[in-house]
Formats: sequence, structure tokens, C-alpha cells
Amino acid sequence: MVAFRRLTDATRSAVWAMWRVIRRFAHSFLSLSATVYARVGAILSGPVKQFVVGPLRVALLGQRRDVSLFIALLSPVLTLGTAWWVGSTIGYDTLTAWVRGTWFGTDPSLAIFLAIGGLVVIGAISAAVNSGLLPTSVLVGAPVFGAGVTRYGTTVTYSWGTHVVSLPEAVGIAGFFAVGFGIPIALCGFVLGRALCYVISVYGGHSGPPSPVENA
Repeated sequence: MVAFRRLTDATRSAVWAMWRVIRRFAHSFLSLSATVYARVGAILSGPVKQFVVGPLRVALLGQRRDVSLFIALLSPVLTLGTAWWVGSTIGYDTLTAWVRGTWFGTDPSLAIFLAIGGLVVIGAISAAVNSGLLPTSVLVGAPVFGAGVTRYGTTVTYSWGTHVVSLPEAVGIAGFFAVGFGIPIALCGFVLGRALCYVISVYGGHSGPPSPVENA
């Protein structure tokens, strides 16, 4: 009983000491968290907040919400239209042959270059009118996604055999194409559109030398 009582007292003392250490650590951690939160809040409420809600928001989401919403609603139409046109005219196999021939240089296709140029123009117009990298990327990636979806129902051949492409596989491959090809094209169009806007805004109103009235 004496040994058990000593063991109980020792355990109680150890638990109490551990509890005090944990409580002090928790108090210090809460104090540090409150200080960091206050300082971060002060920083974010200043220039960082102005940058996030200003230039960064415009660069990512666009200047006007109605235009960004219109672009978002137009993207499914472009997707369905591209899928219908590719599926009803040239077909996925022909499109794949054109892309491969152009990519590897064995048989370049003018249609692929025209399509890429058209997507760059679309991205440049979107960036010039509304800015917004995300709406521009969605708008440019929509036709690429629509063309990739036409893979659905086709028979593909691999080294281990052939199989019919299912809908989930077609959607996944189309999403990969939209991200892998659509985003770089959208970036090119976005940079081109914003550069043209900058050049026009800087040099558009200064086509000639200043008049004597302006000098006066």
C-alpha cells in the first residue's frame, strides 16, 4: 500500500507538472498567434489588400463582371459547337492525324495553324476588352475541350490491344488537352491583348507634336 501510494503521488505530480507545461505552451502559442494575426491583418489591410482587390482581381477576373459572366456562358456554346463541327465534318481520327503531323513536322496542316491563330486572336480580344486571365483561359480552352471530347466512342489501338473510348476517358483526355494546349495559347493571347492595349493607351493620343496652345 505504501509503494502504491508513493507511485500514485509520483504519477499525480508528473501529470500535474506536464499539465502546467502544456498550459504554458498553449498560452504562449495563443499569444503568438494573436500577435501574428494582428500583424498580418494590418499588412493585408494596407497595400496588399489594395493590390488584391485592385490590379490582381482585374488581371485574374476581368474589369467588368457582366463581360466575364458572358464569357463564362459563351464557353459551353463554343465547346458544343466545336464538338459538333469536328464530329460531323472531319472526325476525330483526321484531327489527330493533323495534330500529329503538325506537331512532329512530318505533315504540317494549315488548318491547325489557322485554328491556333484564331484562338490567339480570341484570347487577345478578350484580354483587350475585359482583361481577366481566367475568363480568357476558359474561352480559349473551350474549343480545345470540345475537339477533344469527340474522342468519345472511337476505337483506339495500343500495344496491348484495342478498346472503345468511354465517356469518362474522353472527358479526362479533353480536359488534359484544354489545360495542356489551351492555357499556353490563352497566355499568348492575353499578353498580346494587354500589350496592344498598353501601346494604344500610351501612343494613341500622341500621334503628332504638341500644339502651341498646349506648350503655352
